[in-house]
Formats: sequence, C-alpha cells, structure tokens
Amino acid sequence: MDRYLLTMFTDQPRRFRVIENIVRNKRTQANLFWGLNYQLLNWSGSNNQLSRQEFDQWLGSQQRAGSLMIKGNYAWLTNVGMQLKQSCLQSMYQPHNSQWSWLINQQKFADRFLLGVQAASELAHRHRHYVPLNISPTEMVTVRKWLANPQITNQLEIELQMIGQNLARQDNRLAEFFAHRLIGYRTTGWTNQQAQLTLKLSAEEIQILNWDVWLGVAGYLKMHSQCNLYRLMESLISQVPISNSAWQTLQDFQEEVTIQAIARRRHLKVSTVREHLLEAAIIVPQAIDWDRLLPWAIEQQLRDRYSGPVAEWHFKSVTTDSAAEFFSFRLYQIKELQQIHGAI
Repeated sequence: MDRYLLTMFTDQPRRFRVIENIVRNKRTQANLFWGLNYQLLNWSGSNNQLSRQEFDQWLGSQQRAGSLMIKGNYAWLTNVGMQLKQSCLQSMYQPHNSQWSWLINQQKFADRFLLGVQAASELAHRHRHYVPLNISPTEMVTVRKWLANPQITNQLEIELQMIGQNLARQDNRLAEFFAHRLIGYRTTGWTNQQAQLTLKLSAEEIQILNWDVWLGVAGYLKMHSQCNLYRLMESLISQVPISNSAWQTLQDFQEEVTIQAIARRRHLKVSTVREHLLEAAIIVPQAIDWDRLLPWAIEQQLRDRYSGPVAEWHFKSVTTDSAAEFFSFRLYQIKELQQIHGAI
C-alpha cells in the first residue's frame, strides 16, 4: 500500500500511529476519533495483515526518499510527497465500496464465498474435485450445510451475474476481477499476477481492488438478503457498523436509560459505557439522541471554553470528575466534526 498510504497524509502533521491503526482496523476510541478528524475511517481494515515493523519500515523509506517529514509521533508530506499524493489520486485505482469497510473481514468472507461457489459448481457437474483452500473445518461444515438446499445450483449463476452487473456499474475492472477470481468446474481463477497483466494495474492496486471487490459483494448481499448467497455469507456480514456490545448500549441509552443504570444492568464499567457511546457518536451519529447525550447547557459551557480548529483543543478539567468532563469534551469535539462534514 506504499502510495495509498501517502494519500492518507497531508502537508499538516498527522499522528502516524492513527493511520497505521486505521488501516489495521484497530478500533479504539482514540483511533476512531482521529480517523474521523482525518476523514480516513473508510480505509478501516484495508490491510489487516500490515505489521508494525512493515509500517515503520515504510515510514523510514518515505522519509529517506524525501516524501515525508517525521517529528515525534507526527508525520507530514513534503512538496515531493504532495506531488506523489496527487499523482496517486489521479492515476491509480481508487476504491468504490469503502463505505462498507465495517461490514466484513475481507479474507474470511472471500474464502467462504469462493469455497461455496466452487463446491456448488462441482456439484452441478457431478464432480467432487476441489482446489485446496486454507479454510477451517467449521467453514467447510457451513458450506456443506448450505449446499444441502437443492435449489442452490439452479439460482447461483443468476445471483453471480447480478453481483457482477452491480460491480460493473461502478467499474468494469471490479466485475472482471470478480468473475475471474471465482473457482469452479475446470476453473481455477486468476492469480494476482494474471490480474495485474490483464487489468494493467500494479500489485498494490490489485490489493486495493481485491479489498474493494469483496466489500462490494458484501454490500450487495446485505441489500439483497433474499439471495441464496446471502444465506451462505450471513454470519460473516456485520449487521451494524459498531460492535454488538456498543450497539446494545446505544439501544439502552435511546430508551432513556442512564449511563450509570446501563453499567449496572450489563455489569460494565461506566467508562466502558461511555466508550460505547463515543464509538456510536463517531460511526452512527444519526442514530444518537444528541440532546440527551450532550445537553445544551453543557455544550454551551464547552463552547465558551474552546474555540478554533477542533484538533487543536486541549482538554482542561475544571471539576473533580475529570472522566465525566472528558466524555463531554470528546462528545463536543465529535459533534463539531460531524457538523463540519455534514453527517448530522
């Protein structure tokens, strides 16, 4: 992701660990907040396999190449880096489905999908020859149960065509990559090298295209839950963009249960409940009752105390309950950012 990572920086200092953690899908409250501030949350999980060592090596190489300046925990683009960023944005493949970045674990999703299609294809031709996939016995059982439905093979081709057509409406390369990635009867699917040569894309573009394809497939299936393929993949598709525990906290809060009561009822720390609500405020701001979560009187106090760019505010406690104060402070920051970006 060398050049794509550069696009996540600007000529203003950014916390490089936040960018690393967003790409690796490390969803702490702090990472989510700064990811919101940098408008990078759509890149969440775009490279789950990236290691700290690899990222640090990349930082060092960009600094030596004169693309990045690094000081402490911050990095920013030089003039050379800004030119490279613009070149990447203009000439390299850009994802179409990153709004679904929260929806799936790409690798698990792709493995089950490909095994299911392969098994159904072989079954339709009365064969039992399979290309080995690195997949768990539990996943194999899931596919086997799905295949027990006698209607699967009759409708699978139509469903695959519909997915392909939906991808083609976004970018023909998505549909072509998807079609040639499938494994089936006498079909082994493209390797990354074959995809590069045919689509005339670089290795890192193919990596992003692959991520984008499976997000697109998952997004389509989520919107078409009547599909047989949705029944195969349902357990790997997240139903909400935040953690299930955070979603339950949000539901409880929306029913006018207090934070302290939620903590007692669910045997959670008050700090955990607050973390859940901050996660919801960042990811699903439209679902929040902001008037209850951040009462007008508290918001007005914060408005009088803080001004200027949100990212430059420094928290200052004025009471003995600094944890509650910081919760309100962070909520106010999030609300301001969401209003700036038109989310609420």
